[in-house]
Amino acid sequence: MTALKSTFLKLNRLILFLALSATVLTFINSFYSNYEVQKEQLILQTIEVNRAYASKLSDTTEVFIKSSQQQLSYTANSLYNSMNDDSRLQEEANRLKFQTDSFNSVVISDAFGLTHAASPETLDLVGRTLSSAGSVEALEEKKALISSPYLSTLKNLIVFLSAPIFDMNGSYLGFLGGSIYLKSPNILSKILGEHYYKNGSYIYVIDQDKQVLYHPEKSRIGSFVAENNGIDEIVANKEGGMLLTNSKGIDMLAGYSTIPSTGWVVITQSPLESTLVPLTGIMEKVILRTLPLALAVFLFIWLFARAISKPLQQLADKARSLDSPTVNEEIEKIHSWYVESLGLKRAMLSGVKLIQSQIGDLKRDAETDPLTGANNRRAFQFRLKQLTLLEVPFSILALDIDYFKRINDSYGHSMGDEVLKQQTKILNRYCREGDMVARTGGEEFVLLLKETSIEDAFLVAERLRIAISEETFDVVGNITVSIGVSHWSISKVISAEKTLSLADKALYQAKEQGRNRCIIANGPI
Repeated sequence: MTALKSTFLKLNRLILFLALSATVLTFINSFYSNYEVQKEQLILQTIEVNRAYASKLSDTTEVFIKSSQQQLSYTANSLYNSMNDDSRLQEEANRLKFQTDSFNSVVISDAFGLTHAASPETLDLVGRTLSSAGSVEALEEKKALISSPYLSTLKNLIVFLSAPIFDMNGSYLGFLGGSIYLKSPNILSKILGEHYYKNGSYIYVIDQDKQVLYHPEKSRIGSFVAENNGIDEIVANKEGGMLLTNSKGIDMLAGYSTIPSTGWVVITQSPLESTLVPLTGIMEKVILRTLPLALAVFLFIWLFARAISKPLQQLADKARSLDSPTVNEEIEKIHSWYVESLGLKRAMLSGVKLIQSQIGDLKRDAETDPLTGANNRRAFQFRLKQLTLLEVPFSILALDIDYFKRINDSYGHSMGDEVLKQQTKILNRYCREGDMVARTGGEEFVLLLKETSIEDAFLVAERLRIAISEETFDVVGNITVSIGVSHWSISKVISAEKTLSLADKALYQAKEQGRNRCIIANGPI
């Protein structure tokens, strides 16, 4: 799998993939943004059209209502001297009913609610006292009124327009009223019903109590709007538009406007789905117009990506063979035609030289203790393996500074570090060519003596112990050390690691016996 990845995921392919991915994502983002903008424009445009249309219908309805009120008012002013002439009153009632079709019925009542004329006469209201909500309100208020919708005794949903009748002295004589039957064919349904569209758009009218006064579905007239998440906002505002969900769960784009004289709200709605139908055609045109350009951009990116990746790929190939003696000349021949690849080329040329020079430094760093300059444990163990493989006998001196913790606690770690450095210099004085000084722990050192017997190693250890005890260290003064001595030769059955372990044990024995002494492994000398 790793080999497959390294073969497939080449630099030029990655650059091409990145460039093409960025282009495709940009294209998709642009297409999506264009889609969202077009969608929003269609929605806002439809809402504004519906709002303007609802405003026009509310203005038309307002004109009709004002005209109807003027008709009633004019006629009422001409009847003050004819209240006792029932034939004249009936004639005026018939004229208002049949001349303009503004009302479904007309009544003329005296100040006590007694009907003197009614049209059509089939209502059989003449001689009866009126008790409907609109009539009672007209008698009580004695002024021009538009009633709230109410149910008549015949179960008609009625809006009642009335005008008072006064004599020359201002005495109230009665009223003239016209009824509009909302559930029957009427002038409002003619005004609003002509504008019913077949794409799912429709118009309806509600009052401030959210009761439906007009709806293309006649069964809805008189009902109250429920389960409509935007109707409260519509009632609260005089005019506007919004996206809402109707009682059937369909998303609708609504525009609305209030009729000033009644407070009724005319609402024009269009389904969101039908509004967005043209969007598909618009986006198809966008795709067809941008596709050739997109293909051209893809081709350009492919060619340009190859040109960019070629010098980088060549440099990457040469990076695998930096140990080749001719790698400098091969890198020089690579055509790096842009700044970044040229910089990388120069860096690689410098890097080849730097790597070769640093290999030696790294080797030294890997084998050296950074504080004292002595060899570290890794170098020491490598030297042990060399000597045992070559079957060269050796002795080990394991050395530890006595009470070194006191030095750190009393004089600080920096002074302790100085003691370690000075002691290392002393150890180096006792080394011959082929010997080794190594720091294996905090204050622990080993001295590897090549081709030295155990007796001679002990003598060296003693001279070293005395030399250290007589050395004066800055600030600290004099210190002592404990040393453990062990020996290895091919004739022994123990390993080099075991020999080192024996030296450590001898060192700890020296510590236990009072410090400042040398102990040979398996017994003191």
